[in-house]
Amino acid sequence: MHQSRICTLVITCLAGAFTWGCSESGAKTPAPVRPDEVQSSYTGLQVAKWDAVSVDGKPCLVSPMINFGKGVELNHHRITVTYSGGSVDLSLAHSAAGKLAQAIEKPHLHSKLRAVKSGVEQEIVSPYRGEKYAWIILRASDRAKITSVVHTCWKGKGTLYGHGAGEFKFAGGVLPFRMMLPRNYDPRKKYPLVLSVSGSGGVGEDNARSMEMVILARHLFTDYFDQKEFECISLVTQIPSGKKVPAPYWPKGKLGQPTPTYHPDWPAVNENGWYVQATLALIKDLSGVSGVGADPDRIYFTGFSYGGKACWEFLRAGREVFAGAMCGAGWPIGRAYSRPLGAMKTRLTLEAARIKHIPIYIFAGEKDPMKYGSKAIDTELKILGAKVRYVEFPNTGHVATAGSIWRNRKYVGWLFKQNRKKNPAPGVDPHPKGVYDK
Repeated sequence: MHQSRICTLVITCLAGAFTWGCSESGAKTPAPVRPDEVQSSYTGLQVAKWDAVSVDGKPCLVSPMINFGKGVELNHHRITVTYSGGSVDLSLAHSAAGKLAQAIEKPHLHSKLRAVKSGVEQEIVSPYRGEKYAWIILRASDRAKITSVVHTCWKGKGTLYGHGAGEFKFAGGVLPFRMMLPRNYDPRKKYPLVLSVSGSGGVGEDNARSMEMVILARHLFTDYFDQKEFECISLVTQIPSGKKVPAPYWPKGKLGQPTPTYHPDWPAVNENGWYVQATLALIKDLSGVSGVGADPDRIYFTGFSYGGKACWEFLRAGREVFAGAMCGAGWPIGRAYSRPLGAMKTRLTLEAARIKHIPIYIFAGEKDPMKYGSKAIDTELKILGAKVRYVEFPNTGHVATAGSIWRNRKYVGWLFKQNRKKNPAPGVDPHPKGVYDK
């Protein structure tokens, strides 16, 4: 029996090129302020006293710095400017460091300063993590008379991309993780749980770096957080370096140890390794009676690059857990750029048989050498009659495929439609615990 405990859960919901929008077309009434938001109002007289700054060589007014204290992330801004006559352009400068000059120099500010209609609320979302400071930027024509500016934004203490920090104890080690609950979280309801596993750049102890990697969790905050269709519990567990786990495999012994022929690269995510088993134990806790409401029939895996390699390890180890998966720029067997041939291809067929009941979307770039493994597992699964799809983005390299995957509503929407109850039964594991016939 292992002992597990969620030590800390910062249950805050929501996070940073800008995306813009307005409330309903022509709407004059701003959306109501939510419990997780804070609002500031400025009169026309106050705005007239704002400091002058230059943007693209043209004079603008900049609001006082918007900040809510140490460790408080702010994002999902809503701004309404009321004025008469002339025209007003609006943008928002923001940063994690509190330096206005640097924030103004960010390229996104120049491209997003744009005309706004009086009384029409504008929405601005940053794609960057840890934004703690913001400044409203206005450019008004000589004839414009501003009567008020209302600014509303989401705020979360100790979050990164809206994800709060936690720790999970498992088999003698501690698994750091970050989690984001739905913005309209109701503890009486059940929600999908989306696991995001980072690329190799996120391996180690820097949890901020892990969140910065090309994973779906970032986009669940910046692109989908306010959309009911994508309400979920977003989970990012920290891949440890080999030196920081209680043993290189779990709990100890040969299970999870890399094999020279088939799985020699970076053993931290191997099927029976400590990290995979700890993450599955955490998911079990989150979907249990005392958890946060994760629906056991809607547990999804997503990963990119090293996280794409982890996809196949997680699906085999959790073949009875996952309802669907999205694998981006990963590889299923051998070294990162292997072409599965001969004995390796035979082994891949055996491994694929264990996960053929799970619907999977596989993505790769045409110019990414890792695509050969992705194409090979797609072929093997289709031979077995699995519900698998393969998308290859033309003229695209490794990292560039990430945005094409996670920002595409069609792909992400597919994932959220998967349900374990609708999948074929997993059946008896033909190779229990990853032990294959010799």
